Amino acid sequence: MDDLVAIVSIISSVSSIILAIFAIWFSRRVEERLKKNFLRLKNVMDSNHDRTREVLKNIDLEAENIKQTVNKSQDELHQTLEEIIEQCNISKK
Repeated sequence: MDDLVAIVSIISSVSSIILAIFAIWFSRRVEERLKKNFLRLKNVMDSNHDRTREVLKNIDLEAENIKQTVNKSQDELHQTLEEIIEQCNISKK
């Protein structure tokens, strides 16, 4: 009976050691995958940040171009209106 208890105890200890080794191995693999995924995510976020910065820069440039076009059109319209008013004044005389 004592032999049986000793054998079960040894088998249990060996099983526990094997399970512990497997758990450590599994944890390391999970840690490696998490690290790789984190680095991929970081790269994607950095890339998206750069693209967002470019988009905002392009939007600023477009807004400036639109502003310049509006100002130019406004100046041209003002000049045209002055010419029309001047012609109206000449024709009234």
